[in-house]
Amino acid sequence: MKEPSGYESKTPGVACHLLRSIYGLQRASQCWYDTMSARFAEIGLLPSKSDPAMFVKVNEKGVILVLVHVDDMCIAAKSQELIDRVKKAISGLFKVRDLGDVKVFLGMEVGQRDNGDITLLQERYVERIFNVHGLGGVKPPILPLAVGTRVTPATEDAQLLEDPTPYTGC
Repeated sequence: MKEPSGYESKTPGVACHLLRSIYGLQRASQCWYDTMSARFAEIGLLPSKSDPAMFVKVNEKGVILVLVHVDDMCIAAKSQELIDRVKKAISGLFKVRDLGDVKVFLGMEVGQRDNGDITLLQERYVERIFNVHGLGGVKPPILPLAVGTRVTPATEDAQLLEDPTPYTGC
């Protein structure tokens, strides 16, 4: 990294100490998470033990969940009043835009039925994987395996794939 224009160090070989993280640096994501966690703690949102990207607040009115991926957030609670309160509190901490009800999150289509059930669809993701591997026009079978197929565990002498990467999606 070069020194900013107009700044001339009088001592050669001395580095500048950054007071803020710069987007794209190796530690920028950790700095953002630390900042966000500290600010969320001010309003009672604490990281979940099972998933540090999910922040939880429990009070007498109910449970509030805030799922965070980089700079996207998805808020869930039993009542719209709780969601509105958390949105207002978060907007007091950071500059945010409310994009309304979630339609797509982390590549999954999110839907809500009339009875309140939430559905997650990964159709777009599967189609993208098919296209990457040149299978975009393939029609999937109605059932993944033929009726009556028995699936058994692999034996120790079973032949392993030389390169399983195309099947893992990575």
